[in-house]
Amino acid sequence: MTLVPDSDAMLVEGFYGIPQALEPGHGATPGSIEWLLNAVERHTTAEAGALAQYEHLASASGDPVVALVMRLILEDEERHHGLLRRIESSLRDALNWTHSASALPSMPAPTEPDTENLATVAHALIEEEHVGARKMRELAQTEKGVSGGLHSLLLEMMALDSDKHAHLLRFVEQRLAARNPRR
Repeated sequence: MTLVPDSDAMLVEGFYGIPQALEPGHGATPGSIEWLLNAVERHTTAEAGALAQYEHLASASGDPVVALVMRLILEDEERHHGLLRRIESSLRDALNWTHSASALPSMPAPTEPDTENLATVAHALIEEEHVGARKMRELAQTEKGVSGGLHSLLLEMMALDSDKHAHLLRFVEQRLAARNPRR
């Protein structure tokens, strides 16, 4: 028997030379819950080592500016790590038909309309985040030469956070708008 190197993985029978399709490789199908769970678990494991390195850089550098920046990164990474664990729990729950307290909330959006149009409130917050991000970037440009660029870096980081908040708020706005489709 000869294995033909092909993306479709065909097996060629030695005596007759007739190609036969092989069963797909072992493991989860890309895009499946199992595949996503494995990917998230691998990412969480890989990230765990980085958390220790961020902390080491913060404490070993002897530089308070480096320590501040590393601790800011560490706070974000710890939050990301916690979210990844919650995503893992949610995916595991979906596979095992369970519901663990550490999983992401899975309740469907309420179907009753809200008396106050909360989607409008979310939309206003999106606009505010965009304005805030623009102003932070403008300030960052004027502060480039101050403190070796630290002020500018932190202002730019806050602008990126505002961009992230606007992105999250878009999800909230859409979910809330689904409750009041006629408004």
